[in-house]
Amino acid sequence: MAKAKKTTEKSDVLELDYQLAELPSSQHRAGLAGLVLMVEWLKKLPEEKRRGICEITRLDERGATLKLNQAGLADLFNEVYAASKEEQPRDQPLKNKQKEIIPPLREETRTVTDDKGKTKEKTNYIYEVVVPRGAFLASASYDKSFDGKNGIWIKLWRDLVWSIFRGVPATRKPYEDRANGEPATDAADAWQCLLEPSDYTVDLPSTYFIGAQAANAENVPFKDRARLQFLLHFWQFIAQIYVPAVINNEGKRDFVGYALAIPDVAELETFCEDFPQMMRERGLELSGYRPRDCVVDLAVESALDLMRRLQDRLAVKEGEKNTHDLILGADVVHLEKQGNNVRLWSSSRLDPDQPMINAYANWRGRLWDPTFRRQRLLNLVKGSESNRENGDAKPAGEGKDDRRGANWYDGFDAIFGKLPYEQTINAKNFRHDARESFAEFIPTDNPNKEDSVTETNLENPENGTATETKPITTEYAIYQLVGTYLSKKLKGKYGLEWNAVKGIPAKEKEYGEMKEKVARDAFLAIRSRSNQEDFIEYFVSTICSVSQRLNQQAYLKVAEELFSRTEDIRTLTMLALSARG
Repeated sequence: MAKAKKTTEKSDVLELDYQLAELPSSQHRAGLAGLVLMVEWLKKLPEEKRRGICEITRLDERGATLKLNQAGLADLFNEVYAASKEEQPRDQPLKNKQKEIIPPLREETRTVTDDKGKTKEKTNYIYEVVVPRGAFLASASYDKSFDGKNGIWIKLWRDLVWSIFRGVPATRKPYEDRANGEPATDAADAWQCLLEPSDYTVDLPSTYFIGAQAANAENVPFKDRARLQFLLHFWQFIAQIYVPAVINNEGKRDFVGYALAIPDVAELETFCEDFPQMMRERGLELSGYRPRDCVVDLAVESALDLMRRLQDRLAVKEGEKNTHDLILGADVVHLEKQGNNVRLWSSSRLDPDQPMINAYANWRGRLWDPTFRRQRLLNLVKGSESNRENGDAKPAGEGKDDRRGANWYDGFDAIFGKLPYEQTINAKNFRHDARESFAEFIPTDNPNKEDSVTETNLENPENGTATETKPITTEYAIYQLVGTYLSKKLKGKYGLEWNAVKGIPAKEKEYGEMKEKVARDAFLAIRSRSNQEDFIEYFVSTICSVSQRLNQQAYLKVAEELFSRTEDIRTLTMLALSARG
């Protein structure tokens, strides 16, 4: 628990001692890390901005001690809530509560060109708005795109603060007072609370703690000890911000609120050392108007990406040290502002799991289709959760997403049944992701030649030339069966062979189009055969109707699983047709 030591009889200086293990939540522990970094930032500012005492007198892996007086607290809050006034254009004029238009500073007309190349005049309404500064986040040390005023990452943080943390206009007073040059009272109020005994409690609004409210359904108020609530002024500088993207009914991408990954700090000193560099290594490429590295398909992906980035940083600095040494886990909240309300869509917890992080890092950036990525993410998280419940580890070569409980291909049968084929087997990005996924499960060695199957070129499996042998996996066997079926079908029915058309653009195009047709016909035939017996009959009479290059043991393996794991084989076959088609 935070302990306060009065260093003078008049209590003009306080020492607040915090231990990570005694703090009640990850938001408090992240707040302690934010406090340490904020005090370090304060030390670098000009002397005129440092009128009082505010310093960290102890910092180690377990916690920190803060020494400050009232003037130092004011200095600290002046940085936390620093803001300025800027002119910003709006597409529509602002209105007050009475629905009356608020006069803008001015109107500006400009010419814009739409997607069809047509030009039109557009009017912008210029208003003066308050913009949070962001303290140390608004510096090149944390945001490589920062130009002294703006940057893509600090803009993301500012948008979050104004729409979520301070989404209700009445909560923006600390920023507005400082932007307007008016005296702020928040530091004085906080100081008086800190002077109270250590068990003194204060209200805990959602402005500081996500999910809090004035009182719950049983009319029990949300309270926190003043010295603990003090830490909640700083966790917003540590939480990692992501933007969940969804595909709407028109096939276009929409951003839905914000996902926050709040690291549950386990080693304070090391975390504070590594955090600035981890932030600085974020990418600068844009996806729409957001940084590409912040766009996720599921809110929980934000925790995985945070752990991946921490792991990358630790690998550079400390070799074999794992993420779970630095953080206990990550809390994830998905928030969206709707009108004047902030809706909490979901809240979850993800613990560091090295195989899960490795699996995510392995295919992050390699998968292009949002639907495909989303399902792989669901399976990855589901597999990890199941493993924690069962205490199991994944046996090698079983085709799992690195954990028991979920195969990487689980759920794709439902996707194939719900989506039109134009969005799966006929979609270039979906086919690409299927190929990438099968490539992950093709073995790289051959410990037992008798338990092996011939591999042909992945891009052009029709060449029929064996390049090396690999141990059998179900994914690989199905991938080979489908590839051989397509090549033999093209040769037998259409007289097309890859070796004969390779290097002839017109023939290559014809070959590709016919291969897509054969794969699509088989895909649709399998999709319509949801009954076990119907699918088995089709698989044996069609996919296995051509001469295959699997040895006897491989055939026995597929035959056994065709009956014992029919749905898995059906799903894998449709995925293989997508990959090979």
